[in-house]
Amino acid sequence: MENEKNRKSNINVRAVRRVMEILTAFDFNQPELGLTELSKKVKLPKSTLYRYLETLKEGGFISQDPETGKYRLGIKIFELGSIVQNTLDLRKIAHPYLKKLAEETGETVHLCILDEERGVGVYVDKIENPSARVRYSQLGKTIPLHVGGVGKALMAYLPREKVDEIIRKYGLPKFTKNTITDPEELKKHLQKVKEQGYSVDNEEVELGLRCVAAPIRDSTGKVIASISISGPSARINEKTIPQLAELVKETALKISYELGFKS
Repeated sequence: MENEKNRKSNINVRAVRRVMEILTAFDFNQPELGLTELSKKVKLPKSTLYRYLETLKEGGFISQDPETGKYRLGIKIFELGSIVQNTLDLRKIAHPYLKKLAEETGETVHLCILDEERGVGVYVDKIENPSARVRYSQLGKTIPLHVGGVGKALMAYLPREKVDEIIRKYGLPKFTKNTITDPEELKKHLQKVKEQGYSVDNEEVELGLRCVAAPIRDSTGKVIASISISGPSARINEKTIPQLAELVKETALKISYELGFKS
């Protein structure tokens, strides 16, 4: 009896694996496959594969073009993907990475999300080092996109027309003597941010404070958030910025990968 149970269990496991192989045979390069093509990819006889496909069609996991007869992923896959996408909690995913970054650098680390409509970033997480307290940033507080590392790391990846709209609508208010308030200078600066993959806040929000930030992307490649390392200008300077930039870029990329981004 026990052997029979094990045999049936093994058959069920093989069947599940075959279903996974069938579903993952489709990709961006081959979103549609004919029966013969699919049979070769999953190494199943066409008669066996056909039975699997018919069952998957009934469940909405596979659909078939009535004209070409080719198969593609069904609407049920999209529904399941949407559930996963909607339940991905950026803050929950990012927090362990922020904590590690704070421990490695000994500086304060921020997570900021993009609010494109208001032309601001919103602080949603912060791990503060007692020796690197940052007064301006508080959870829920906003920051204009033209200032600070997190703001510029977000603004640099917006369409040019959106940047123009934000400047026209909200202006470029000055926080310190280092704040960039000239539109053309800002645009050149944002281009540099894109080229190097990170931004630097050179005491633009608060004198005596610098930060290095990098963008976070979602599964579509869109920049939706940014993270930064912030600390006293005495510690974050020309000598330390290159190393900090690599750390923050690497961390931002790891978070992006967890959100489904593929470079």
